[in-house]
Amino acid sequence: MTQQPRSSTHPDLAYERLWALPLPHEADSVPLARAIVKQVLHTLGDPVDCFAASLAATELVANALEHTPDDGDVELVLGWEGQGFRIEVCDAEPLDLVLEDLLHEPSPEPPGEPAEDGRGLLIIRSVADRAGIRTTSHGKAVWCLLESA
Repeated sequence: MTQQPRSSTHPDLAYERLWALPLPHEADSVPLARAIVKQVLHTLGDPVDCFAASLAATELVANALEHTPDDGDVELVLGWEGQGFRIEVCDAEPLDLVLEDLLHEPSPEPPGEPAEDGRGLLIIRSVADRAGIRTTSHGKAVWCLLESA
């Protein structure tokens, strides 16, 4: 895991921080990501809700693993920004504008059986203050931000 110090405007932190960790394409990466988020937040003095952040990281990593090929790279990037804690998962799959819509607009549930897919994005929207998706040089990054109280 790499850490890169930068300047910060947050009064409780001496500088902004960035952690990046490549994850193996296997189910064990989900609890690993959750543990890393908890440790990083503890290192930062727990500036945001640890349960919400670890839940968001769980969903972002699980989605990336589910929707990328078995040999696809997945990277967890955590960062403290002036506004809060950012969780980002990068993969090599191209940007999907449908995913962007799902991150921002609630989809109506038809009567009957609940949907099998899309719950993770609902969870992310419910625990994060902001979420989005962006193109990277190698694919895309899905992210969320939890603002400090």
